[in-house]
Amino acid sequence: MFENVLNFFIKKDKHFVANVVNANKTLKVRRGEKLLTAALENGIKWPHYCRVGSCGTCRCKLLEGKIRPLTDFGYVLGAEQLKEGYILACQSILKSEIKVELNFKQKRIRRTKI
Repeated sequence: MFENVLNFFIKKDKHFVANVVNANKTLKVRRGEKLLTAALENGIKWPHYCRVGSCGTCRCKLLEGKIRPLTDFGYVLGAEQLKEGYILACQSILKSEIKVELNFKQKRIRRTKI
């Protein structure tokens, strides 16, 4: 009886699958791991710069599935990008299996020295 209760609280899957459609890559993302971290660990050349959600370089389009944003994407992404389904990979935790489209043509934001 107690085993059934324990199994209810233990999550069977320790990872989700992310399919990067235009890179022909599928990767496992551990629960609680950021999408960008998993992608880089799996050898995907994902554009990125800051890794903290302030530059927007790692943005990608979420085609299917659900994520949990760690920050408000509206601080970095425009209203049109949010409407189109763009997310920040460095600030996204998967809640389900997902499909994303990576934008390889993104330009890195240049920082000016103050």
